[in-house]
Amino acid sequence: MGFEFRVTASLTQEQRQHIAQMPELAAPAPRPPGGAMPDTDARLTDAGLYICQHLRPDPWHGLAALRVWLDAQGVDYAVAEIDD
Repeated sequence: MGFEFRVTASLTQEQRQHIAQMPELAAPAPRPPGGAMPDTDARLTDAGLYICQHLRPDPWHGLAALRVWLDAQGVDYAVAEIDD
């Protein structure tokens, strides 16, 4: 069980730096009730952002904040779930 997706966006260097400093990327996902801390991999790539959360059925906790910020910046982006 887990959640894995890519956010594809054309970002300037300044936008990439801002995203890299977002607290949602630095902070681990909230703990699932009664569960251990999930292993979250959130990283910037050449194409945008890659997020993988192990042991979580719900989307990454920072997705809403990232979407709001990208919308405010006028950045076109796409969110695609990876289904292996």
